[in-house]
Amino acid sequence: MLTTTATTPEVIDNLTSGVYPAFAMLAGMQLDLFTPLGDGPMSADQLADAIGVGSAKLKPLLYSLVTANLLTVDGEVFSNTPEADHFLVQGRPNYIGQRHGIMAQRWATILKTGESVRAGTAQGKIDFSTISPSAVKSSSRIHHQATLAAGRDLVARYDLSRCHQLLEIGGRTGGLTFAVLDAHPQMRGTVVDLPATTPITQQYVEEAGLAGRVRVVAADVVEDRLGGSFDVAVMKSLIQVLNRDQVRRALRNVGQVIVPGGAIYILGSVLDDSRLSPPEAVASNLNFLNVYDGGQAYTEGEYRDWLTEAGFVGFERVVVPDGTSIITARKPNRANMIQ
Repeated sequence: MLTTTATTPEVIDNLTSGVYPAFAMLAGMQLDLFTPLGDGPMSADQLADAIGVGSAKLKPLLYSLVTANLLTVDGEVFSNTPEADHFLVQGRPNYIGQRHGIMAQRWATILKTGESVRAGTAQGKIDFSTISPSAVKSSSRIHHQATLAAGRDLVARYDLSRCHQLLEIGGRTGGLTFAVLDAHPQMRGTVVDLPATTPITQQYVEEAGLAGRVRVVAADVVEDRLGGSFDVAVMKSLIQVLNRDQVRRALRNVGQVIVPGGAIYILGSVLDDSRLSPPEAVASNLNFLNVYDGGQAYTEGEYRDWLTEAGFVGFERVVVPDGTSIITARKPNRANMIQ
């Protein structure tokens, strides 16, 4: 029961106004206005000429970006902040401005949250089994750099030097596999995804010059028994797409092809058991409830139970700086199984 009475709608007002800096950032990324400023300060008129727009509409956006701490202004001359200059200038090694497509799509989807809750079904549903080739290709381009980065992070965190066969489930472009194989020449990879996606996967494999080291398999990890034998399996942003029964079946199928002593790595949005943190995973669930009828960000405890049920031991979870998690577990060695 509340013991105090609010006198002003402070939280409500802050939440209402809090969206505007993010929308200003999105517009700046869409216009790619940070890239010309990477060469030095510009007036609004100079910047308008550089990106091919009129200055009348651009000026209010520039001042909004100043208040959003992405630009600075001295008189009437604008400059990138150090952070914007580092991450939002095309051609820089840490450029992330291409994320604007994902951001716009996600925010538009989250606006359907009330409708999804009222209907009891996802109102911005993504069905990966029937998605069009053009949609797969478009979304794959956006996600490829992120999967490459995830693979590099994985090999930086974990010792895979004794591994030889990698299985990536739901790999889409295979970017994670490419990064792991680049760091470990002794390894070969198999990327499994749905039939609607694997033609794109094969294209990326061939463009990367890895057709001799990476095999692409069209299969449904929930419904199909997987072939082969692997000492490491990776699932990135996949479990959160599935309902609980599908998760159990998928992990059981993966567990059956991992050799004793082999490991599984699950990357994605994972909630603490309180369901209140990490805040990024809590926020991601707003997106998931709009795009997946059964999927969501599950808790650490749920993952622990499912992996134990699938025959894994040694459960560990690490929360990485972006708020996502890496869950690891392994199949028992034969000696441990005999004991």
